[in-house]
Amino acid sequence: MWGGYVGPAETAVAESGVAWTRLEPQEFVSNALTWRESIRAEGVVREPFDLPSAVVHEGDLGAVAALALTEDGHAGRAYNLNGPEALTTSARVAILSAALGREIAFEQIGGKAAIERMLREGVSRADAEYVVGWHADPPAEARIPEGTVERLLRRPARTFADWVTEHQDRY
Repeated sequence: MWGGYVGPAETAVAESGVAWTRLEPQEFVSNALTWRESIRAEGVVREPFDLPSAVVHEGDLGAVAALALTEDGHAGRAYNLNGPEALTTSARVAILSAALGREIAFEQIGGKAAIERMLREGVSRADAEYVVGWHADPPAEARIPEGTVERLLRRPARTFADWVTEHQDRY
């Protein structure tokens, strides 16, 4: 569904006559938890790309879902959900480093190395190639903060720094 993709399941739901609301989150802030082990072991984050992404806080996603389920006016709507700021991977690493009070390096690796790492972690080749391919050329919906979360919740969306403050004990 990333990038506004509407597949057979989404089409079937839309054509079923049942009220629906589609939430289309892009990249999740909590993906930063995948860095935890390499940060602990080596003080480094390795990713294939250093492109901007407006990562969405999982709490904001949950709040939008609750709103769509409990308030009228959301039926038949598709909401692109992203965060309030577009940050590169290295910028997110810098925020995490500052919050933890220790140096964390960012090392850019190739796409092939990223796929191989995911395969070692038990991810299927198709999924690994999809994820790495998505990150190589993320859609505009992931890169450009749209303000949907803010409009719907009538409050600022949570930032990457907010998330880090909430979860720094996990690193």
